[in-house]
Amino acid sequence: MPDDKIALKLKEIADRLGNLRDATPVESPDYKTIEEQYRQASDLAEQAVGVAIDEADSGYVEFSKAAASAMASIQKAMEGIEEVARTIEKVARVLDIAGKIVARVV
Repeated sequence: MPDDKIALKLKEIADRLGNLRDATPVESPDYKTIEEQYRQASDLAEQAVGVAIDEADSGYVEFSKAAASAMASIQKAMEGIEEVARTIEKVARVLDIAGKIVARVV
């Protein structure tokens, strides 16, 4: 029975890239690359379903290590976007308060 480990890892990468794409502004220079990588990961995940692999194969070992590293990087990128979003919310609150104060004084 074929093992779908590559397909499952690729699907997880595609899912994470989808989340990263959704959190990235369309105007970002990286948006198009994220979108292309998302599509490629999704396509490869579909193609890899049912493919028999040898976990001891050097190609699979390299893939597995690279996949773990990529997923960790995507997670860090998401945390960075979340921090930017929190900062924007904090600044918006400050500006809202300042606007109310200025409107009252003027």
